[in-house]
Amino acid sequence: MGFFSFGKKQPAEQPGATPDAAPTGAFVPQPDKARKFFEHARTIAQTGNAEYALMLYAKGLRLDPSGDAKFGATPPEGGRHDDAWRIAVNHFKSGGKPATKEQIKELDGPGPIEKFIQAEYIWWRDPKNLDALFKMLETAGKAGQVEFGGWIAKTALEIVKAHPKQSKALWMKAKTHFTAAEAWGEAHMCVEQAVHLDPTDTQLAADLKELTARHALKRGGYDKAGGQTGGLKSNLKDAEKQQERQDAQAITVTEETEAKNVERARAELEANPMSGDAVQKLGTLLRRRGTVEAEEEAHTVLMGGFERLREYRFKMLAGEIRVGQARRRREAAAKALQADPENAGLKEEYAKVRLELLDLEGRELREKQKNFPTDRSIKFELGRIEFELGNHDDAMAAFQSCKDEAKLRIAATHMLGRCFAASGWHGEAIGEYREALQGLGTGEADRELPIKYDLMVSLMEQARAEKSGTSAREAGEICSAIVRRDISYRDIRNKRKEIDALMKELPT
Repeated sequence: MGFFSFGKKQPAEQPGATPDAAPTGAFVPQPDKARKFFEHARTIAQTGNAEYALMLYAKGLRLDPSGDAKFGATPPEGGRHDDAWRIAVNHFKSGGKPATKEQIKELDGPGPIEKFIQAEYIWWRDPKNLDALFKMLETAGKAGQVEFGGWIAKTALEIVKAHPKQSKALWMKAKTHFTAAEAWGEAHMCVEQAVHLDPTDTQLAADLKELTARHALKRGGYDKAGGQTGGLKSNLKDAEKQQERQDAQAITVTEETEAKNVERARAELEANPMSGDAVQKLGTLLRRRGTVEAEEEAHTVLMGGFERLREYRFKMLAGEIRVGQARRRREAAAKALQADPENAGLKEEYAKVRLELLDLEGRELREKQKNFPTDRSIKFELGRIEFELGNHDDAMAAFQSCKDEAKLRIAATHMLGRCFAASGWHGEAIGEYREALQGLGTGEADRELPIKYDLMVSLMEQARAEKSGTSAREAGEICSAIVRRDISYRDIRNKRKEIDALMKELPT
């Protein structure tokens, strides 16, 4: 594989490698095992669960960092790296959050390959974070992944260019990391930018001269094939295809670039209407534009793809468009009501669009669950919708089945408690809230207050129903803890007064 060329030191052995399959200390790829992760990742990505899909791609790349990439092709192909990057960009544009400490820790490992993939995953989750980008380039170089570095360098350079605070120091830092990945062209451009910002720096001029020579060798192919002209011919790039790839992967794109991408995708679909990739590409590009007209065209394209190919993923994506539109209507109604909270007509309109959104989300999630029955995250979201609709029995069943999933356990336990409380079963609710609090780990402090608040409310209701001063006192203790931590939390001041009155009424 090209991943281990350029005379780089081989990465240390990873867990799962076969020691006798290669010299001691050499990394041994396991493409068969990796492929299972990649296949699962693609399936999960179709459900819209980008975070889980990216984690699966990362776990697969730890086993086989080539990920079916063909970096030496014309144009270069990034394989699973490219698949994951596209998901990462869309997730980021949709408001995706950076990776949590727990998610990052899940990819910990001592070897250079593990550190590289962990850094790549961190960058996927926060693509405009320059520190994450530079760390990824640094670890790629240390792991011998210089062909990957050359492949991703153009995208990385565009991100650096888009950074709002340009400085000589920034460009020189970028130059250092591009050099580590042997991306001489991008390193050369970085020094050019630094010279433009400080033309009096003589050292920059020397750096520029050296990189100009290295870049010329790289472009001409003289760093390969013994310097023969055959090396030049073998490395000639198709400029138009290279530009198409760069346009498709850019995070910050112009209106003109977006229009070109859409026109290319339309032509591809027209030439091959039975291509699922062409349907997906055009639908995604149209959705990204965000206009009403583009969304409607995307819906038509995706539903047309579903009808021709009978692939559920297209119907699912078309449904997401309708859900997104319904959410915007709800948000507009909420904003109008906030400006005039006593307006009866606005209250009625908000209640109407809210219910329409919940009904639509419920329908979409029920169908999604049928197609992806083992994905608990879908079941959890369906439980949330059923709870909002007042279907507490259905919501309970959904949350109970999600408690077996480690990443959903706390949230599902909390929501199950809320279902019991909404049904008037406060004893059961209290048990679920206590279980949720006991299961909280480090880094989950933000979940603690909502659970404690709900536990306090159920204890108050239990105190009233059973005339229990003990329950009232415990509610008071929880209330006091919340007040000391955040006196502005929800209606905690009023709850403090309610509990004080309750404790006076009930026997101690």
